[in-house]
Amino acid sequence: MGHTILVTNDDGIDAPGITALVQGLHDAGYGVVVCAPDRERSASTMHLTLHREMKLRRRKDLHKIYRINDDGPRIDLFDISGYPADCVLTALAGGLPHNIPSPSLCISGINRGPNMSVDVLHSGTIGGARQVGTCGMPAIATSLDTFEPNDYSKPLRATLELVKHICKIIPETPVNLGRKDGSSKIPEGGSDEEILRNAFILGDIYLNLNVPVGWQGEFCSTHLGGRWYRGAIEIVGDNSVDRDEWNIQLGAASIEDEPIENGDSNRVHLGFASVSTLGTWPQGHPLAISDELLTTTHSGEGLPSWLVIGQ
Repeated sequence: MGHTILVTNDDGIDAPGITALVQGLHDAGYGVVVCAPDRERSASTMHLTLHREMKLRRRKDLHKIYRINDDGPRIDLFDISGYPADCVLTALAGGLPHNIPSPSLCISGINRGPNMSVDVLHSGTIGGARQVGTCGMPAIATSLDTFEPNDYSKPLRATLELVKHICKIIPETPVNLGRKDGSSKIPEGGSDEEILRNAFILGDIYLNLNVPVGWQGEFCSTHLGGRWYRGAIEIVGDNSVDRDEWNIQLGAASIEDEPIENGDSNRVHLGFASVSTLGTWPQGHPLAISDELLTTTHSGEGLPSWLVIGQ
């Protein structure tokens, strides 16, 4: 039977990053269910569409675009006129047709542009992965460190490497989907690594992968770094004092990455694929992972130790 993987993103179902990811997963032998926004929804965090209906469409037309082999594992493709978190809830809470396979893992991406440091507060890619965690299932967010048109083969290779390790530790059928036991089901174990492994299985932590354009194959386990956007607002046109209305545009004139040891943005700048273990829940929530436990996940050497078994 094997693991089935749910794929979503915030760049839209037609974006090159999700196309590369779906093709790569399918070629690697995984069953795939795609449920993604019908258009770009970047910087949407965990936005939910409330008080209005959304349109859900089956996208058989994308089989040709994705170059899907009919003899390969099953693949089902859907888009929604909503946001990444909407897509996740639709897929995991019974919104898809009843004959769609249940996923074991969700991947959100591959995003066009990085999602590091303060980006995790705004990112729809992160929002999709985190929404999966709140539903009680394992998740990865994956991003390429550029907004320019680019080859997604390197972030795909890094993502598939993570998936290979993940599928060794997670069951094919999620054990906590829907969180029927609420906050009484907590991750347990005889060591920090075992507790973290079980926290991932239960959805209480998730992984955030960022891959540099020139990646040479090395990973680094990281924490969130210091990344600062300078000159965030641009005045467009005339903003003289006698006007009552003018246009502004949000962006960044420059980006400053602090050289913080094992910080995600600094390690990506140095050429490593950054893998951060992030908590699903905010501080103060009964299922929040302690800072002390999360500190053990960013040694700076290779993949997080809790993820790697059997070596």
